[in-house]
Amino acid sequence: MKHIIVVGAGIVGLSVSKALLDQGYRVTLLDESQPGSGTSSGNAGLIANYATTPLANPDSLRSMLTEIIRSKRALSIDPRYLTELTGFGRAFLRAIGNGPFTDNKRTLVELVARGTLLQQQLLKSLGSDEIYQTKGCLQVYRQVPAMGPQLAALATAKQRDGVMCEALDRESLLKLEPGLNSQGLEGGLWYPDTWSLRHPRQLCTRLHEQLLVQGLDYRPLAADSVKQVGDRIQVRAGSQELAADAVVLCAGMGNQPLLAPLGVKLPVVSERGYHLMLDDKDLVLNRPVGWLAHYFYATPMDNGIRIAGTTQFAQPTAPEAQGRYHHMQDWAESLFGRPVTVTSRWMGVRHSSPDSLPVIGALPNHKRVILAFGHGHLGMTLAAFTGQMVADCLTGRQPDRLATALSPSRFL
Repeated sequence: MKHIIVVGAGIVGLSVSKALLDQGYRVTLLDESQPGSGTSSGNAGLIANYATTPLANPDSLRSMLTEIIRSKRALSIDPRYLTELTGFGRAFLRAIGNGPFTDNKRTLVELVARGTLLQQQLLKSLGSDEIYQTKGCLQVYRQVPAMGPQLAALATAKQRDGVMCEALDRESLLKLEPGLNSQGLEGGLWYPDTWSLRHPRQLCTRLHEQLLVQGLDYRPLAADSVKQVGDRIQVRAGSQELAADAVVLCAGMGNQPLLAPLGVKLPVVSERGYHLMLDDKDLVLNRPVGWLAHYFYATPMDNGIRIAGTTQFAQPTAPEAQGRYHHMQDWAESLFGRPVTVTSRWMGVRHSSPDSLPVIGALPNHKRVILAFGHGHLGMTLAAFTGQMVADCLTGRQPDRLATALSPSRFL
């Protein structure tokens, strides 16, 4: 039985561990933090079957340039992080070209379709349907006059990608979500097949418990270094030196210092997200509602309504942008048309690639080092698929087109 070390116990690391255990591998999972306690617990809780357009596109670039000059910014760049963004920026500009964008779009459509199905199967396998709900989601447009024809075109584009989507006028939208502020509401897009989570952290906890029953060796340790010695991998974690047949790095931005001694630097950067939890006693929300003009979703969860999203490119350890919490509260009050009560605040670090596709596969010169990160906003959507790809990589199955498209080789 081959022994694999998995570094990182977020939803991706847990899903990779499950896929490997299901294939009969012996798995050791390393993470100094509790499983699922990081960004996997703080996200908007969406299985985003609608996310079929790469964020690396010309429209996004124009929106970014407009957004960063606003006084209340949903997207910002810390000037102290600009040096780290240099390689990312160059690769981003390449990715928005006609040819690369078309290829990346095709890849993402297939990736999200396959990933959504596998993630739904994973949720069902936990035997706990209170963790998730299947009421679809909405994206709303406010203060955007003459939006009707544009909404119809947007819905048609999603339908071409194989996504069930319907354009809704103001009245139809309010029938689904009567608790929204009707003032300034122009309409929206309705995705009836979208699943969402009632409790992202509980999902990770349940999955971890299941894996322990399957024989997972979980150790609350941080991986300090990784090196290949002959046909074996050595991982130092604290005072322990662990040997295995391969290592899978699922530690998000924590992968970068492990890769540096191997001479590998990938353009995956820290894209920090924020959330507020709102007391839902006086608020009505039946399903996730996205207000994309401000880069956030409002999602009903077991412990209140979560306002989650926005984008801040900054060092993972940089101080939180306190003003962002105030902006998010203002936007939430505008969304619901009434004051809201904030019960908690959170900031977490996404790991994002410049072409909007995750990095999954073996390093070309270190075949026993497998990468699984760079998921950006799609970690919760693509976790189970990532596990399957890693298992296929380790079993030596013939790679399909997606394996080639997501390989770290594309950046090396």
